[in-house]
Amino acid sequence: MKKRLYIVIGVLLGCLGVQAQDSHFSQFDAAPLYYNPALAGVNECHNRIYTNYKGQWNTYNTFLISYDQALEKLQLLGGTLGLGGLVVADYAGENSYGNTQIKVMPAYHYNVIPGMLRLSAGLDAIFDLMSISEDQVVVGGGINPITGEKTPGYDMEHTKRFYADMGLGLNAQYNITPLFPINMGVTFFHLFGSGGGGLAVNTSEATNNYRRFSLNANAVCPLNPRLTLLPSFIYTNQKKYNEMNFGTYLKCAIGDYTSFIDALYVGSWYRVKDAIILGLAFDKPVTKNWVLQFGLSYDVTVSSYRKSDKWTSGKNVKGDSFELSVKLLNCRRPIVVNPEGIVNDPFR
Repeated sequence: MKKRLYIVIGVLLGCLGVQAQDSHFSQFDAAPLYYNPALAGVNECHNRIYTNYKGQWNTYNTFLISYDQALEKLQLLGGTLGLGGLVVADYAGENSYGNTQIKVMPAYHYNVIPGMLRLSAGLDAIFDLMSISEDQVVVGGGINPITGEKTPGYDMEHTKRFYADMGLGLNAQYNITPLFPINMGVTFFHLFGSGGGGLAVNTSEATNNYRRFSLNANAVCPLNPRLTLLPSFIYTNQKKYNEMNFGTYLKCAIGDYTSFIDALYVGSWYRVKDAIILGLAFDKPVTKNWVLQFGLSYDVTVSSYRKSDKWTSGKNVKGDSFELSVKLLNCRRPIVVNPEGIVNDPFR
């Protein structure tokens, strides 16, 4: 009982009076703008729409939708521009905690060696609104240590907080061959450290955000005309919190065997000292210019968090989580499909 009590209090204190930690996605390759604004407009397709949903412990939910496109008609110092935007929202149902973030991301792309090396830089303008319903908040004094009965209600100084901040992303893409690109980037979030770390209190230390640092890398490694490895890696650091994910998709071109999908992806990643991530995805051209990709992943927790099988509410089951992603790409060039898959594959 004491262990469960500490978990509840710890989560609530994280919402009320300490610096906020940003959301994270297991399918980080399906949320490129969230991790690096320099990737806005970097794709050859004219429009990209990404949507993501993450469900964790049956209580904590995260939604994301992003859009970006290249602005090739706008030239600057020999390079091209891109523009992206996204909305990400976190909700914790048991205490009606919500955090909605809007980002606007202009980017600049310069071909150092045309067809071989491209450098990109992007800004991340952040606008964030946090809120909570104080009549549904339960803290230590509102929990009976014997029966576990909860009495909601906590008088807060603030139930809403708005802040704005800025981030900077850098990215490099090097093509070993036209079909074998390597992508590497670095991003610095919360450059000003402003914002809504906590809700209940108004001290400067509690209301600032820790700066976040992120490294991202991925590649496309063709094995043969039908099989392609898509390895990816991300590392993030926010104060004392570190997270590192690495793994790969194996893409199988099967377009000539079925009219339902063009390619199937199976993969796994390891989040160090936390979870094994299993992934499944497929893509399919829906018109001569639009391509759809659907992805599903499941996190199998291998750390000590898995021991919290059922929290006090009975709604938080296990420590596992899952994600859904949907990508829509609109390419200016018509999609060309042959028995080996999409020739001008927009996902490469």
